[in-house]
Amino acid sequence: MESKPATLGQLLKPDQLLTLPNLLSLLRLLLGGYIYHLMITHQVAAATLWIAIAIASDYLDGMIARAQHRISEMGKIIDPLADKVCIGLASVALHQEYGLPLWIMVLIITRDVGILLGSVLLISRLKFVVPSALPGKVTVTVISATLLSFLYGIQALQQPLVLLSLIMIVYSAGYYLWNAWRMWQKRERKKP
Repeated sequence: MESKPATLGQLLKPDQLLTLPNLLSLLRLLLGGYIYHLMITHQVAAATLWIAIAIASDYLDGMIARAQHRISEMGKIIDPLADKVCIGLASVALHQEYGLPLWIMVLIITRDVGILLGSVLLISRLKFVVPSALPGKVTVTVISATLLSFLYGIQALQQPLVLLSLIMIVYSAGYYLWNAWRMWQKRERKKP
């Protein structure tokens, strides 16, 4: 279902920006830097607590937005951005301090940057925000498990989860590219 395009002015209106779900997403965006600091200073217990709070806020913002019928175009932007900042910063910290291989860190960050750039392109061309899909959510869950295996030093899980992350990143990228191509083609067919 396509939504009506939103202008920047509409996105920045207080009723679009200052909703409880969006404030929870903004909080998570800010938590990314704090969690990074905790991880690089090896405060694993504190990092774990704040990671749990970030995860809870991710579930709560969507649940509240749906329950209150407050799903906004701004929320569709802030929520995934917060997720990507948290995962990106955690990946960097885990590479710097906990042995996460450089190539998987680069792959995770490249995936997220690609998603953000692809979203901007689709928003500018198709005029609506494309929501995340199940393959993307599964991929984020697998990446999160991979990152936690490095944070806690669970070596027996690290390599299998790195491999599974690689598989899911490739699969979800293919899924999103295929769907973006289909939406693009649908848009082109509608042109006079």
